[in-house]
Formats: sequence, structure tokens, C-alpha cells
Amino acid sequence: MDSALTLRMAVDRGDVISPEQALSLLNRSALVQTLTQSLVDKPLFYVWRLIALSELPFARQLPYTQALIDRVYDRLATPFGFSLSGDRSQFLPCYNAMIITALCRLGEANTDAVRQGVEWIITHQPMKRGVPVSAPGFRFDRFGGCFNDSPCYIGLAKSVFALLHYQRATGDASVQEKLNEGTEYLLNHHLIYRLSTPTPITNHILDLSFPESYHLNAVELIRFVALANRMHDSRTEPLKQALLTKKNNDHGWYCNFRYRGDGYVPFDQGRKSGAWVTYVIQQALASSLVNDGSASHAH
Repeated sequence: MDSALTLRMAVDRGDVISPEQALSLLNRSALVQTLTQSLVDKPLFYVWRLIALSELPFARQLPYTQALIDRVYDRLATPFGFSLSGDRSQFLPCYNAMIITALCRLGEANTDAVRQGVEWIITHQPMKRGVPVSAPGFRFDRFGGCFNDSPCYIGLAKSVFALLHYQRATGDASVQEKLNEGTEYLLNHHLIYRLSTPTPITNHILDLSFPESYHLNAVELIRFVALANRMHDSRTEPLKQALLTKKNNDHGWYCNFRYRGDGYVPFDQGRKSGAWVTYVIQQALASSLVNDGSASHAH
């Protein structure tokens, strides 16, 4: 097992880990060595490396991560959120949201740049169908329609994830209404289905891969449900059952999709059960065995 996953498990268990112990485990990690061997000056490289490092406890203390965060603020932050071009021309709600989520995991939730990205979600991101979006100067029509009559499911879901991580990091109650609205939208889709028929809402939504990419998938969704304390909601059952049917004979899961992009590094390799993806799914599913006191939704 990679020492970065050993650290992740120890932190999740609540073990007391000193910064020195954590850095020792990170510095011995083959995964960390791969993630920090180069810093390429490309926006998508920044995004995927930032997301990957945000999955590792104490990664904020690595000099590479500090340099990467500085680069993200310098090149991608704007007064209205995070943009691949650093201006309106390549601002995409899904990437704004993914960057916010990663920065919140890395302890950056209280920065002005993160707050500005959150404000964009609160002000402009529709969390239901039929909501017109007025954002002069933005050309969302160039990217396949972020805001048609039905908002892009990927952008909406990742914006909901961003609000949840931001709220967990800051305790800011001002995002609660928008977060609740978006959570209900996802649950009304049973997380993975079209409203009109029980078929997958996107081509990759039932794929298993880790860490996240542009393609919203089942691993992200089950972890969101667990973090949001909604595992007892009956509308999560299709996702849970889909994951159980994908379990291998050794009771683990393997990644069946490999995203390819500048800077993206899959945490698991091969067609055997992946240690990372199995751990993340198991952790989420285990939370449904704990009575968190939340009421299930009868349908």
C-alpha cells in the first residue's frame, strides 16, 4: 500500500499524526513522487494536480503544493471565480467548482478567491430546471450549453459539491439554501438517472475512477452523499446498488475508466482492485450503516 494512502486512512480514523510524521509518509510515497516531479505551465495541468493533491492529508505542507496553489491564484483566479483562461472567455462552472472543492480541502476556503467563486455559484448557478441565467460577457453556449432549459448536470453536481466542502470548511450558513436546493435536484435524479427514464444521465456517470475528472462519476457521487449525511435517503439506492454490482470477487473495486488530460494522474492502475477507489467507496458505503438521525425520503 502506498504510504500516502496509509496516511489518509490514519487521518480518517482519527489517529494523532504530527506534521513530521505526515511529511515522512508523503515523502516516501511513490504517488506523491509522481505528482510532484514536474509543474507544467498549462491550466488543466494545474487543475488536475491540485485536485489530486487535495486528496492527500497534509499535502498543503509540501513545497510543490504551495507553489501550485500560488500558480492557481496567479493564473486562474478572477473577480468572478476560477477560469481556465484567467478571464471570461474560458470560464466554466464545472471547473470553477472543482477548483473551489480542491482548495477547500487544502485549507484555502477563507481566501478571497475561493469566496468569489462561491459567490458566482450562489448568484448564477441554477439548481433546478427552467431558470434563466443572465451573465453578460460569458459565452457558455460555446461549451455545449452549460445553462439550457435543463442546466448541465455535471456543472450543477460539481457546484453542489463545492458548496458542501466550502460550508464544511467555513461553517458559512449563507450557502445552505442553495446547497439544499442542489442536493434535492441530485436526489430527485436518484443521483445517476434521467428524470424521464431510469437510464444513466451521462455516459460516464457509472464509471469508477479516482481522483475526479471532468466526467462526473459514481465515486464522486457516493462520497458526496456520505459527506452530506444523506445515505439513508431512499433515492440513493440505485447508486448504492450499482456500486455493489461492480464489486469484484475480492470484495474490492477497480477503475474501469482512465481519464487522459494534462497533469491527470490516476491513483490506481491495472484491472485488479484499486486500493484508493476501494477505500473511498467502502468508507462511503459504511456510513450508511451508522444511524446519523437523518430521515429517509419516502418514494
